[in-house]
Amino acid sequence: MAYHESAPHWLEARLQRLGKGELKAQLWNAFVDSELLGITDDDCAAWPRVLPASCLPAIWSSARAISSFVMRLLSLPEAELRAILPHTPVAEFLLDELKVLSHRGKRLTGSFRFDMAIEGPPHADNPPKLLEINEIGFDGTARSSHIQRAFLTLLPELATRLQTFDTAASETHNMRRLGKSLLRLQYDSYNWEEQVLAETGKRCGLDLRMVSPTAFACELDPDCVRLARARLSLEAGRLRVAGDPRPCDSWQMGYSFDLKDYQEAPGFFAMLARAKTPQYGPFLSALVASKSILVLLSDPALRRRLLDAQENRTLERALPPAWPLSDRLGEVRAHARPWVLKHVDSMGGEQVFVGREIRPQLRKIKPRRIPEWVVQRRIRLNTIDVHGILSRPRRVMADLGVFIHYDWTGDRFANFAVGGFITRATNRSTKVNVSGGGIQVPVMFDRQA
Repeated sequence: MAYHESAPHWLEARLQRLGKGELKAQLWNAFVDSELLGITDDDCAAWPRVLPASCLPAIWSSARAISSFVMRLLSLPEAELRAILPHTPVAEFLLDELKVLSHRGKRLTGSFRFDMAIEGPPHADNPPKLLEINEIGFDGTARSSHIQRAFLTLLPELATRLQTFDTAASETHNMRRLGKSLLRLQYDSYNWEEQVLAETGKRCGLDLRMVSPTAFACELDPDCVRLARARLSLEAGRLRVAGDPRPCDSWQMGYSFDLKDYQEAPGFFAMLARAKTPQYGPFLSALVASKSILVLLSDPALRRRLLDAQENRTLERALPPAWPLSDRLGEVRAHARPWVLKHVDSMGGEQVFVGREIRPQLRKIKPRRIPEWVVQRRIRLNTIDVHGILSRPRRVMADLGVFIHYDWTGDRFANFAVGGFITRATNRSTKVNVSGGGIQVPVMFDRQA
C-alpha cells in the first residue's frame, strides 16, 4: 500500500478556521482576476503539498548528481558519445540530420524538470526517486511560481512558516546569464504560464520576446496578442529576426518535440542548430531527455566513469533501476506488476504502461521495435489529499517535479540551482499528467520540520 502524506496539523487547523470551501472560492477568483489565458482550464489544488524543509539538502544532492552525470555525458568526445547513446529515432535525427554534436559549444545553458517521486515518509534520509528527465518547452516553470504566490496572498501569515521557490525568477535569472534579450520560438500560441515567464523576465531585466517562425506556416491563435509571425535567418552565423537591427542575445524553443515536429521543418531546424547565437535549452539536451537515459544512469560502469564516489552513492539512492526491454523481456512477460514500460521518445505520459497495461502492449511491439523500449522498476508514489478548484476532495497519488537551472562551461557548473517544485497528482490513472485528468499542486516546505 502506498504511503499517505497528511497535511501538517498546524496547516490543517488554519485551513479549517478559514474554511476550505472559502479558500477554494477565493483562489478561483484570484485566478479569474489575473486575466491570464486559460488559467482556470486545468485543475489546481486549493492548498499546497507541504514537505519538511529538512528534505531539501537530499533533494539538492540528488539533483546535482543527476545533472553532473548528464552534463559530463554530453561533454564526451563525439565518437565516445555516439558509442554510448542508444539508437533511438529522435537521437538519430539529432545526430545525423541536425548534427548537434558537430555544432555544440563548450557552454550549455538551460533547464530540466526532473520528474521524481517520494516513496514512503518524507524525511532527509529518504530522497525522491527519479522517474524521468524533461527538457525543451516543459510545463510548470512559471506555473508553480504564480500558484504559490496566489495562495500566499490569501494567507500571508503563512509566508514566515513556509519556504517557497520562485521558479520563474530562477529560470529568467539563468536566461539572463546569456544576455539581456531572449527570443522564444513558439508554434501557433502560448499559454498563461508563458505570460507569467515573460512578465517575470521583464522584472529581472530580460526582454523575452515570443515569435512564430514563418517556416511553420501555421495560423496564430488570435487570443495570443503577444505572439507575432517572423522570418528568421542567419547573418554571420547569428540568428536574426527580419526587420530587427540587432541580433538577439539568445533563443529558446517554446514547446516539446517528437520526431514529427522536427520533420515538419527540417531545413529550418538545421539552420537553428548551426546558429552561433546561444540556445537556451539546446537541442543537444534532448539526447538525455530520452527515456534511454534511465538505462545509462543505471549502468554502474558508466556512473563510475562520470561521477566521483560520493556522487555515485547519491545517485544510486535516487534511482529506480532501468534496463533495455530486450534484457528483461521474459521476466516482464511473466511478472508485469513490478515494472513500468516506456518508449524511449515518449512525452506527456503517452506510451508509458504500468502493471496490467504492460502485457497487451508487449503483444503490439514488433520485434524490430523492441530496442526502442525500456523498463524501469516500479515504485509506489505517495498519496496526498487534494481539493481542486475544478473538483471535489479526493485522495490522489503524487509525483514531485524538481526544476533544475544550469550553466555548464567546459567541465563544471558556472551556475546550478534547484529552482522550484511542482506536484502533479491523479486518482484517474497510473500516470499523473495534468492533461490526463490530473491536478497541479503547489509545493512548499515547512521551515520547522
